[in-house]
Amino acid sequence: MYMNEPAVQLIAMLGQPYHPKLVQALLQPYGVKRMPAPSSYFNDDIIWCVKASIRMDIYRAPKLNELTGLEYTNSGEWIIGAVHFLAPGSDDRIKTPYPGILPEGITMSSAPEEPIAAYGPPQLDEECEWPGFTGRIIAWRKPGINIALEYADQGEDRVLRSYTACLIGCIGAWRNDNPEVFAP
Repeated sequence: MYMNEPAVQLIAMLGQPYHPKLVQALLQPYGVKRMPAPSSYFNDDIIWCVKASIRMDIYRAPKLNELTGLEYTNSGEWIIGAVHFLAPGSDDRIKTPYPGILPEGITMSSAPEEPIAAYGPPQLDEECEWPGFTGRIIAWRKPGINIALEYADQGEDRVLRSYTACLIGCIGAWRNDNPEVFAP
């Protein structure tokens, strides 16, 4: 039902090589005319598409192997490790919420109950409070993918400020921090 949505297609690219022109083609309905190439000297990089409110984390194979325990062999390719669909409040660069439909019909205006109904009980569901943020983080570990949603308190409401799909534990819960939930 939602298979042709750009978000679903981008998430399907997790673990695949990053090709800027292919990503740009998927995001063209949102007015994206160009996606940047990686420019990092390190084994990881962040690719922003502010126009579509997206961030992609890409990695060289050795770094991704270290983080996930997987075995990518082409050390020269950049591989997509995470896709973040964002809303204002997630980063200063983001001025509008991701405009498309996310998997399972979720949108950036979905209440926390909607993804829980779609994905089932989360493996992580925490109320959080730290300087500049009060809200709720909900996360699932599915075969081959982690999904994390961050809801920020805004007055009486909770607003989704990020939906992240990734290979490596979207909320910083790397394989050593919370292995029963996020280890591959």
